Amino acid sequence: MKKVIGITGGIASGKSNVCQVIKKLGYPIISCDEITRNNYNIGGKIYNVVRERFGDEFLLDDGNIDRKKLAKLIFSKESAKLLIDSITHPIIKEELLSEIAKYDDGLVFVEIPLLYEAKFDTLCDLVICVFLSQKYQVERLMEREGIDEDYALKKIHSQMDLYLKKSLADYVIDSKGNFDETEKQVIEVINNIKRSENI
Repeated sequence: MKKVIGITGGIASGKSNVCQVIKKLGYPIISCDEITRNNYNIGGKIYNVVRERFGDEFLLDDGNIDRKKLAKLIFSKESAKLLIDSITHPIIKEELLSEIAKYDDGLVFVEIPLLYEAKFDTLCDLVICVFLSQKYQVERLMEREGIDEDYALKKIHSQMDLYLKKSLADYVIDSKGNFDETEKQVIEVINNIKRSENI
């Protein structure tokens, strides 16, 4: 029996650490971000449509899409965000379904940052939300990306409220502590899933 477990959360909420633990435990993880990155590469499905819709001004000297420039447009203009979503979500969903179909049984984890926003929760049997309060999200995001507080908040507010995601999820992992504390929570959640699903 196969169970697809979605992993979501907010930007800089600690999803990578959770996924690192899951990989360490030997479970497969399908990364939505990796699928997206591959399709943004030259010749990818997203690359071709974005270049057609937004033009060469959003290309770097090497021909790749300037993801930072595109992100600034998306976070400042709602119509651009909606357009990008309409381009990327169907492509990503198709590839996610293809990757999920490769597994016949057991727990299969799928990391999808915009799981609820893109309505990809319909692809999952259960959802884990990686939660972090906004204060810590802002701090981590500013440090990680070298951006100011205003831009960090814009990026955070472009996604669904993390408290709402938390309320919708089947399981919650609070990542405000250190890696060891996160690891303990991940192990506990997986054990609870296996017990409840008789796996």
